Amino acid sequence: MTSQRPMGYMGRILRVDLTRGTIRTEDLPEEPVLRRYVGGDALAAYMVLRELPVTTKPFDPESIVAMLTGPLTGTGFTPGGAKISAAFLSPMTGNTLGLSNTAGYWGVELKQAGYDGLVITGASPRPVYLLITEKAVSLEDASKFWGQGTRASETLLREAVGLKDARVAVIGPAGENLVRSGMLLNDYGHNAAHGVGGIFGSKKLKAIVVHGTARPPIHDRKELIAAGDRWRQAVLVTKRTPATKRTVGHGREWGAVNKLNWRSSVIEAADTRGFDEDRITLRPCFQCSVLAPWTVEIGEGPHKGTLLQFNGGSEVMDAFYNLGIKGNDVLYLWGRINDVGIECAHFSCGAGVAFEAYEKGLLTKDQTGGLELTWGSVDAVERLLDITARREGWLGELMAQGPLEVAQAIGGEAPNWAVHVKGGVPAMHDWRPLMGEMLCQLTASGAMKPQSGGLMNPPPDLAYREKWGPLDPRAPEGWASQHLVTEQYRHFMGVVGGCWHAQNAAKPDGLKSIVDSLNATTGWDFTLDESLDAGHRAILLRSLFDAQRGWSAEDDWKRVGPRFLEPVPDGKHQGFTIARYLPEIIQEYYKLSGRHEASGRPFLATLHRLGLEEFAHHSHEHYEEGRLRGR
Repeated sequence: MTSQRPMGYMGRILRVDLTRGTIRTEDLPEEPVLRRYVGGDALAAYMVLRELPVTTKPFDPESIVAMLTGPLTGTGFTPGGAKISAAFLSPMTGNTLGLSNTAGYWGVELKQAGYDGLVITGASPRPVYLLITEKAVSLEDASKFWGQGTRASETLLREAVGLKDARVAVIGPAGENLVRSGMLLNDYGHNAAHGVGGIFGSKKLKAIVVHGTARPPIHDRKELIAAGDRWRQAVLVTKRTPATKRTVGHGREWGAVNKLNWRSSVIEAADTRGFDEDRITLRPCFQCSVLAPWTVEIGEGPHKGTLLQFNGGSEVMDAFYNLGIKGNDVLYLWGRINDVGIECAHFSCGAGVAFEAYEKGLLTKDQTGGLELTWGSVDAVERLLDITARREGWLGELMAQGPLEVAQAIGGEAPNWAVHVKGGVPAMHDWRPLMGEMLCQLTASGAMKPQSGGLMNPPPDLAYREKWGPLDPRAPEGWASQHLVTEQYRHFMGVVGGCWHAQNAAKPDGLKSIVDSLNATTGWDFTLDESLDAGHRAILLRSLFDAQRGWSAEDDWKRVGPRFLEPVPDGKHQGFTIARYLPEIIQEYYKLSGRHEASGRPFLATLHRLGLEEFAHHSHEHYEEGRLRGR
């Protein structure tokens, strides 16, 4: 550790070239770079933006995956300090930045092995896994694990290395077969989604196994404990209970769940059939009091006795409600999709188009390989998962590509039924009744967990600067401001190595306690304003990356599946759509963030204010100058 690097970091990253079979250790960037990008998704995006050639395709050997923890990852004195983020060129869209992150214990263990992150490039000629311990790092043969599901692979790899408490991040058959939405799974239920698993598969990298016991250095342990206790109090009201796991999930908060390929949103008692008979055990991520992850033993029906482990999100439940599945069959299929390693929204939005086409006679059993795609058929959905993961047959190949490709191949009216964003997908909830969430989903890359929310008033900690609100859920005024500031503080969690489940901005001290935890860990003197600037840089890095590859802000409202913008079809929110406020509400958001409302590129003044001068040649002014010269 040099005197120029703050506390909270191990000071090293691994660089792995799978083509050459080489591994080398590099120093983490020094303090000026860390102060600007901090870590996590911003530092990972910064590395990929600087290193990845614009002409590279997602599955090319030259494609890069950068995986970075943050300074709060693994300190053990705060809730939520368990995240590691990955940045890469998205296989789902082909031209935007993929961002994924995962919690649990794997990222913490990587840091305990002595590394803040790793950069992976190249492609191995044979299946391998990466073994990282405090003593050595090596590439090992993974041939006997290739083809295995994620659950079996995790157990077998831990046995193979002889370290019973090692942590494993692994791909399933979907990643191996380059399904565009292949996931990386760890700790039997956590996942890094949005296509990073497919990139691992293209590199023949089955898994990364890590083991370590070191802890990151801390600037002021006493202050960190105090700040962590305040943070814990702020998120106390978000602590999960078994009762919260017996519901339809996140959609219960606004009363809508996507069903029948987004043609209904009404929540019914049958959706949770049998949940009251299940045995539920809440589990923590590393040293976190929120208890978002959980284990369930199904207590009734054909899957009685099945033991499953899940992370804290509930998007996967909506993915199967969208296909007509009910009750414990939803949980069973959640376990299956994790095991093959497919991102749930990408699968469900593609399957939804196929099921609807089958219902309407545009798709026949000859085309489905004999599958009867009837709503609510567990057998059909399970078989579709398998053929998608292995790219089997005409339908399996299309499903592996994505919902837009499924719709275009079926033809007729099917492209109007596809839900997609820039060829990727939104997070799998029915966001259509929610102004802020829809703005968030539309302006994201289509290959990330969008970073916003739906507070009607500014967070108490930001009342000194944010003057919007209270917001009207059915009027556009103020929502662009709300989205920008929410995106900033959510991205700040991503750069420090924190988890959104452990961020409660609606509570006094909900943001300040996190900033104080960062300062106590690192020795910095971040302010709330500086924390928002750190989040803002992460937003701009994504725009810079995407714009180099042909994206523009206009794609946010033009490259969207028509059904995603249709009025809510039924239920308490029937008739509402954000479409009536497009494109003006998105254009307002870009203006507020210091970017051009059509190109999406940052203005020079924005880049200079945030210390991003090295990317000035990608500013809107330089783009416009080049465009005019090219006329």
